[in-house]
Amino acid sequence: MKGTSEPVASAQYSWGSDMTLVQTIVETMSSASGRSPEELPPLHHVVDVDALESVFGPRGNGQHRSVTGEISFMYEEYEVVVESQGRVLVHVAD
Repeated sequence: MKGTSEPVASAQYSWGSDMTLVQTIVETMSSASGRSPEELPPLHHVVDVDALESVFGPRGNGQHRSVTGEISFMYEEYEVVVESQGRVLVHVAD
């Protein structure tokens, strides 16, 4: 499903930072769409945010999970790709 075009926005989520993975996704979508985070539809309407955090977020003890892969989902006219190493990419959907 990943678009063949270059991402219109990207960010690197850092485990242990003050910003959560979900906040990183919303900020990246805000950058891609030119809209403030408050203007965007709630992320939990399009993806299970708890599942994203449990798969790619840090463990309860703050340790990085040893998973590989990516999860992609549609968010308005964009495809959001979250990679296991924390990279968040936003592509215009094909």
